[in-house]
Amino acid sequence: MGALAKFKELAINWDMGPADAVAVHLEWGNTGYSGHYGNPESESFYFSIDTWQEPYLVRLQKMTKDGPETLQELELPREYWSCCDYTKGVHPLPLEVQEWLKTLF
Repeated sequence: MGALAKFKELAINWDMGPADAVAVHLEWGNTGYSGHYGNPESESFYFSIDTWQEPYLVRLQKMTKDGPETLQELELPREYWSCCDYTKGVHPLPLEVQEWLKTLF
């Protein structure tokens, strides 16, 4: 079984990054997501990469109106670090990391 097998039934939004999740669930107003928020019961599942410290981490997050909840945390293999080593922070997933994660289900 893969490290993410218990989450295989989740409706993961592979196109959503951390900024998108905040805009959809926590910010109101002119965010470019007009009409895509407002349901207080809605939730999104997405991945992000945390490069604030080494080793870099990949997190499966659940976002609601109450904020994010980490469901799973994995170390990002060093071979993928170049995808986001340009700045410290929390980043959306590049395609090659998405492909790697999908093998863990």
